[in-house]
Amino acid sequence: PTYPNVGSTIVNSKDLKNFYYHACGENPDLYLGDVPKQATKFENGSKKKKGKKGKGQAQNGTEKEDTDEDDQVEQEMRELIPKLNQLEEKTKLACSIRFSAFHPPPRSRKMLGDLAYLEVKPPGESKSIHITAIPTGFYVNKSTDAKFDPSPAAKACFSHELLDCLLQASSSFFTAWKSALEASKTRSKLMARLNADGHFACLFRVAIRGDFDGYTKPSIASADEGIDALVHSPSWMVPMSKAALESEDSWNKNGMHSANYAKTEDDLANTFGVDFRNGNSRDWNEELQMAREMPDSSLVERVDRARVINKVLSDFGEASLMGIKAISDGQIAPMNPNEPSRSQVFLHNNIFFSRAIDAGIETFKIAKGDKAARKSASRDIHCLGALHRMEKDGLYTLATVLIDYLGTRFVCQSILPGILNGEKSHSLLYGSVEAGLPLSWDKDMHELLEETMGKMWIANRPLPREPLTDERMAAIKEAKSASPLPGMSSEEEKKEEPAEPTVDMCTPIEAKGIKGSDERKYVLDMTRLTPRDANWVEKEKGGTGNWGAIQSSSPNKKSGVIPTSLDDDEWTLAVLRPELVNSYSQFLIGTYAREKKAKRDAEEKAKETAESSEKDEKSGEEAGAKDEAEKDNKEATKESPDAKEEKDLPSINDDDLDYIKSLRLNVNIFLPDIKSLEGIDDEAFAQQKKDEEVVRDVSNFLWERVLPGITSQMRTATGQQPPHDGKSLTDFLHQNGVNCRYLGRLADMAQAEEKKDAEELELAKKGMTTGMARNSMPECWLELLECEMVARAAKHVLDRYLTMNGGIAASHPAQTVASFLSAIVSSGEESAAQTENRAAKQNENEPDEEDYSALTLYDAGAIDDGTMPIRGRTGMWNDIEEEIGRRFRYSLTIFNRPAKANRTIYIPLLRRVCQKAGVRLAAKSYETGSKCYCGGGQNLAPSYPISPLDVVDIVPLMKHSAAHSGGFTPCAPGNPSSLPALHISLPDARQTLESAHVHHSGKALSRALELAQEACALYQRVAESSTHPGVVRCLDLMASILFEAGEHGLAAANQARSLGLLVQVNGFDSPDAINVHLLLFQMLFTGGKNYEAIKHMRAAIFLMELMGGPSHMEIVNAYHKLGSVYQTAKEPQLALRFFQEAASRKSSDRLLESMISKSLAAVLSQVGDFKGALEEEKKANNVFTKLLGKDHQLTKQSDQQLQLFAAAAVQQGNKAVKDIKSLEEEAVADAIASELEAEEAAEEARQKKRNNGKKKKKGRK
Repeated sequence: PTYPNVGSTIVNSKDLKNFYYHACGENPDLYLGDVPKQATKFENGSKKKKGKKGKGQAQNGTEKEDTDEDDQVEQEMRELIPKLNQLEEKTKLACSIRFSAFHPPPRSRKMLGDLAYLEVKPPGESKSIHITAIPTGFYVNKSTDAKFDPSPAAKACFSHELLDCLLQASSSFFTAWKSALEASKTRSKLMARLNADGHFACLFRVAIRGDFDGYTKPSIASADEGIDALVHSPSWMVPMSKAALESEDSWNKNGMHSANYAKTEDDLANTFGVDFRNGNSRDWNEELQMAREMPDSSLVERVDRARVINKVLSDFGEASLMGIKAISDGQIAPMNPNEPSRSQVFLHNNIFFSRAIDAGIETFKIAKGDKAARKSASRDIHCLGALHRMEKDGLYTLATVLIDYLGTRFVCQSILPGILNGEKSHSLLYGSVEAGLPLSWDKDMHELLEETMGKMWIANRPLPREPLTDERMAAIKEAKSASPLPGMSSEEEKKEEPAEPTVDMCTPIEAKGIKGSDERKYVLDMTRLTPRDANWVEKEKGGTGNWGAIQSSSPNKKSGVIPTSLDDDEWTLAVLRPELVNSYSQFLIGTYAREKKAKRDAEEKAKETAESSEKDEKSGEEAGAKDEAEKDNKEATKESPDAKEEKDLPSINDDDLDYIKSLRLNVNIFLPDIKSLEGIDDEAFAQQKKDEEVVRDVSNFLWERVLPGITSQMRTATGQQPPHDGKSLTDFLHQNGVNCRYLGRLADMAQAEEKKDAEELELAKKGMTTGMARNSMPECWLELLECEMVARAAKHVLDRYLTMNGGIAASHPAQTVASFLSAIVSSGEESAAQTENRAAKQNENEPDEEDYSALTLYDAGAIDDGTMPIRGRTGMWNDIEEEIGRRFRYSLTIFNRPAKANRTIYIPLLRRVCQKAGVRLAAKSYETGSKCYCGGGQNLAPSYPISPLDVVDIVPLMKHSAAHSGGFTPCAPGNPSSLPALHISLPDARQTLESAHVHHSGKALSRALELAQEACALYQRVAESSTHPGVVRCLDLMASILFEAGEHGLAAANQARSLGLLVQVNGFDSPDAINVHLLLFQMLFTGGKNYEAIKHMRAAIFLMELMGGPSHMEIVNAYHKLGSVYQTAKEPQLALRFFQEAASRKSSDRLLESMISKSLAAVLSQVGDFKGALEEEKKANNVFTKLLGKDHQLTKQSDQQLQLFAAAAVQQGNKAVKDIKSLEEEAVADAIASELEAEEAAEEARQKKRNNGKKKKKGRK
């Protein structure tokens, strides 16, 4: 077995230029450098001959043997990729085909059958060929660029196909086409050869193809034609091709764009998502509702139904994306052009587009302000997603999508039937649309909603029919009277006096139930499915007061960036997570069941005691008779085990059902501007107070149990896989029922744990403690929490910069974005002298400030008062810290703190901000952690370390109501595959997959594999593609089953396919990719595929450090595993490098540190460094003694090793002393010999001189 040439032991996460190499575990020097590939081998073995299987390999013939092919993987790709590039360029003909300037035909020629006139410029020819299209085919006409003559030319070259006509008309086109066909055939053979390595290897090859020769046109080598066309989620790193970097004036990237008349005509004919082929626009709502109403009695019908729903919602998302792009470009006219741009709404392609802003006081709502409106839109789509998954018959929702683009959040909805045709075409059944009007109520709608909401732990509670307070009503009346628009006067005179002062509601008070013109009942504005979080409510208004309690006690809370009050419009939308409500309900039900069981056991015990006392008082005969009767009863009971089991089962009575029903929560409490029930319905008011107390208990449960539990879980490294980056951190918190607004509280608790660890370490150094805890708080936890807070706050600040001054910066955002990113990845701002010195050291080919200013006519968006959207680094960080203080109630301790610069993780922060904002950067290494220059002003300026030209693109972010997972996903307009994966509305697929997991847990591997394959097939049938998270999960399960069954080759093949699909769906650097890389390492290594296994481990290490920084808690273990692999392979030098790297990084597991020291001692002893081995073994022994005790087996083994290493070190030292003494004696002897030789030489020289003197005297004589 062979091992790859690892090059440098340390995986450099800052090397973003070679991002795709490191993300795949490859050494870029082997592809781009001149150093030939060299592999290390087992010292006691050799490579196996081709065709023979190794001992540890599967005998099923599916796994490739370890042969010389492993040694030639990189070399083969170095040779074949340039050939592929050349062939690909040959397959693209530089032929322009467009409508002629004489098109369309005049009426006289139409009467003769002319359909269209085309102008074709063949490759290598200066003259154009003019072609006439007729119903039967195409022919060359006599027209020229200046003269119109559509009659057939002398050589008309008529053909039914345009291609055949061109092949006859142009010899150069014929030659180019023939060459392209030959190149295509050759390319297909090479592709088949390279594609045999699997899906993941193919994606890697496409990603790096631009780094090789073969391309002469940079536009063909661009990422748009390569990896971006394969990976659904646009990566934040865009590879730059070698052809583009070596082209003339490569710095301005003009060479990456080429002339293409076809793209020009496509842009002019763009309908922005409207499909006119059917004669009219699609009715999205009708298509969706009809799909939901399809029959589902059989599996085939359910599959067809799910497929249609998935197709409609996918097309809706694509159409919404195209519409938002067109609106941002100004291509679509608004419905209300006379209103301010921020208030304008659009109707395009039967989709209603609006901005998520405060619509004014006239609309019935609870939250006020633009920030609250953005949050409300996000909450609404989350709740619609929950209703979409429930699929309640009779209750309908609209297709809804949220899109964030260039700082603006758009809401895209299908049209509710009849909403645009006046009030008579639809009717309001539930809730209120206009502020000031009473709440509507319908019995059928209420019953339908109550049945649905009851499953979500939502209680049915009375509310005032006129819910708004007198102060709010007065403000509404004043606003209406002051409005210049007609029809805005007060409508109090039109209102009828309500019959009942209260109305029962089981939905948020803002929710609306509307009966459309299609007679379907729709629910809108479902902004809450859980109550408001009492921790974010002022104590005077009924909150828990937990934040206020720590406001003065915590030093971190004394910062001026943290508001002293919780009075914020956005916190009106701060609700509890559904996962928390479920967890708390299960906690209460479990407590109730235990108490009930204890009560029942106590009653039975008391009954038995009473019966025993009564038995003692009776005579022996009576007692004997009773005993016989009881014995008979017991025997009868024993004879019916089913009855015994039924008796042991816990029975659920009406009291239990009432208790479970009492756990439902009121979602309409702690709301501002809502009238109190006191004096209206005293019983309802008392119930409301009880509901408030219950919500406070849930909030305290979160504060006192869940948050400390998460901190303890991270400290002890128990539970599931730790989060790798901000995305996985968000998912981790949501699974535990914690909102991301608690990131600040978790960071405070992490700081307290780190301080506790520092105090314990100080006591241990002073010898004041005898024992120690195994685990300490990982440093990466606090770093990751602060990184995510900075990224989230930075996203909001950047949005504000892009939308200020009328959104002028959004029209040319490169400068704003580049300066902002430069500020957040730097440690300070350059002075003028430092900027000049840096500019003086630049290469001649690098652009200067004059080159940037000459690129375009630029204005950063300055207004009369001089306010600029581009600020200095200090101003940007002040805005970010202020946003963090308001949003998370936290003051940073690592980021933007010079004293903690060594803990600042710049690359993970840059990656996360780019992902949150949709920014795509050129793949190059950026000087993070240094001084920055934030350009700005009236001209384009070269900001540093990220320049405006490094910003390749900014893509929209989509949040779909039917998405498979929550959160915003980057999408590329015009690429349907880039949309987020949707939830599959097929219960059979989920149930089959869950059943496969159950059988896998029960060790029924054969049945589990069959079920997993069946579930995989169902997911693919509905999604009509294998690139869906459900398919990936099935493949993961299949790989686990096969691995457990001992089929290592098949397991690795399925896991590799899973990795390829996962990368295609989420990108190369998704958090799940790390877990799959680690699984593949284990599977391949177990199956003897060491060469490939180590690559996956190195890829995992790079991704860990890229996402979580160098302190990631799993990196130490990963380096230790690599060292163990090379130690087993008897490569002590390489093993030593990996063990030393593992030892140099701080681990939160002291036992792991001791094991690393022990492994390092073993390797040092192998290379002959017994003194170093002794020191490392002492470290391990010290930890073993304190953690495990002197009697533990590891401690005893370490004691023996210490004695051996000490003896060897002494022996080595004595030998070294002897060797040194011998060397000194030899040196003295050599010195004496040298002196004697020097004296002899000097004597010979003197003798020779005397002899020469005598000869001279004789000569004179």
